[in-house]
Amino acid sequence: MKIKFFFYSCLILLLTLPASGRESITVLSDDNYPPYIFRDSYGKIQGIIVDQWELWSRKTGIEVELKAMDWAKAQTLMKHGGADVIDTLFYNAERALIYDYGKPYADIDVNIYFEKNLSGITDFKSLKGFLVGVKEGDSSIDVLTQKGIISLVGYPSYEAIILDAAAGGIHVFCIDGPPALYFIHKNNLQDRFSYSFTISSGQFHRAVLKGNSTMLNLVEKGFADISKSEY
Repeated sequence: MKIKFFFYSCLILLLTLPASGRESITVLSDDNYPPYIFRDSYGKIQGIIVDQWELWSRKTGIEVELKAMDWAKAQTLMKHGGADVIDTLFYNAERALIYDYGKPYADIDVNIYFEKNLSGITDFKSLKGFLVGVKEGDSSIDVLTQKGIISLVGYPSYEAIILDAAAGGIHVFCIDGPPALYFIHKNNLQDRFSYSFTISSGQFHRAVLKGNSTMLNLVEKGFADISKSEY
């Protein structure tokens, strides 16, 4: 009788497990990239990416532990095997040596912003002589340095850049379009800062460490199963 009970218990467990055999995965992301992902007044993460991973979890039956943190820290943790997936990742040649990428799912412009009382900030050459605020670990750093812009000031988040610019610490900064718009309006700075030009355009991807095709296929299939109406 005990053997039969054990057999049925194992059978029920197998039937309730996801087809992949995985019960959970860990996903890393930036924690300050509105409207895609950011924290509410209580420190809880929210946004488009949070909602998308919740949908993915319902589709696959696999629990998702979404860990959001400063972007440079997230990348370091991922490189050391601290998670299964990293989200909000732009593609570049250096990262392609480390990661295998899923399909792109959002188009993002990377822009230069400056104080409106300045003039002549129109191209890369005009940035020389200015300290340019950037987010640590951001792909924009490679673009700027390749163009000879090396007077860069690193910040842990886009919001930290905006707040220091508002305090007069810097006068020019490089931020991706969606969070720039959010933070500039959130802090009522639309009369202080203006958009200058786009230095590059990228796309958000979900990625895994090089060679982990099983995990990448699992992630991609789960998102492919989400309908347009659900999105």
